[in-house]
Amino acid sequence: MSGPPPLPWFAFALSLSPDVARERLRNLPVLPLPDGELAEALDVDLLYDAQAAEWGGRVARLVDAPGRKVLGLLRRMPAHTWTVVARLESALAQAAEERMVRVRTASGATLSARAFTPPAPGQAPQGVVSVAFLEAHARAAERAFLPAAYVERLQAEARIVQTVQRAQADRIR
Repeated sequence: MSGPPPLPWFAFALSLSPDVARERLRNLPVLPLPDGELAEALDVDLLYDAQAAEWGGRVARLVDAPGRKVLGLLRRMPAHTWTVVARLESALAQAAEERMVRVRTASGATLSARAFTPPAPGQAPQGVVSVAFLEAHARAAERAFLPAAYVERLQAEARIVQTVQRAQADRIR
C-alpha cells in the first residue's frame, strides 16, 4: 500500500537553493530538497511590501497579477515532509501563508501547486526594501540554474535598489 501522493511545491525565492537556505539559517538543518523542475507561476508577481526585521527591510511576497509570471522550481515533496517545508519557508523569509498558484512547467504542463508567501501587511509598508534579501534571492536563482536573463534581472534589481537607497541616504546627510 502506497502513501499519499507527493505535494507539488512552487519555490520562488530563497528556497530555490538549499545552499542559500543553509547560509541564511546558519546551523539549522535544511531538509534535503529534490532538484525540481523549472516552472513559472502564472498570474502572480512579487511585491516587496512584507516587513522582515531580520532582513533589515521589506521582502517579497506573491500577489495576484493577471498576465504576470514568476519563475521558480516545481518540487514534488513527500506529504510527510510538508510541515518541515512550511517551517523552512517561514524561517527563510516569514513566508508563513500557504497559497495555491497555477504553474506551467518547462515541458508545458499546467497544474496547481502550493507556494509559501509572507502575509499581506496590515498597514502601508514602511522602510526600505531589503537589499540583502534581493541579493540572496538572486544567488538562490543562480544556484538553482534559473535562466540567466532572470538571474541578471534579479541582480540588477538589487543593484538599483542599493543605489537608490544610498543616494537617498546621502541626500539626507
